[in-house]
Amino acid sequence: MESKQEILSAMQSDLGVLCEPGEWFVITQALINQYVELTGETGWIHTDIERAKASSFGNTIAPGNMGIAILPKLSRAQSPYSRYARKYSLNQGWNRIRFLSPLTTDSRIRSRSRLVQFAEQTDGSIRVEVEFVIEVEHASKPWLSAVKVGRFFY
Repeated sequence: MESKQEILSAMQSDLGVLCEPGEWFVITQALINQYVELTGETGWIHTDIERAKASSFGNTIAPGNMGIAILPKLSRAQSPYSRYARKYSLNQGWNRIRFLSPLTTDSRIRSRSRLVQFAEQTDGSIRVEVEFVIEVEHASKPWLSAVKVGRFFY
């Protein structure tokens, strides 16, 4: 494992650098149904395929919070939140979550991220802020943008 000083140095080099995008991932109706089953977010626009076809979206759409829930899957290989060695980390929440466009079922998405801030804390941990964006294939706007706040412990 790298030393904490080496990690802090790497973070300084990575600060503000946009990571390579993750792999494309398809949001299927089955996946939306699993999420809805778990969360109870049962709005017809997510679950009623026939009714949603007649909507302005032309299809069902994924619940916005689903984007936050699947970010670890989309970003684990590239994200600064996953890149640095540590004993463990704690998610402390999210800043500036924005759902920038509805995501229709069967869309292909991928995530990009960048380290926007970090600071060593008095307890020896490192507080990090990582911005995530979920891009939608062939769309001019991302599905969502948010900043994850966490602490890395050594």
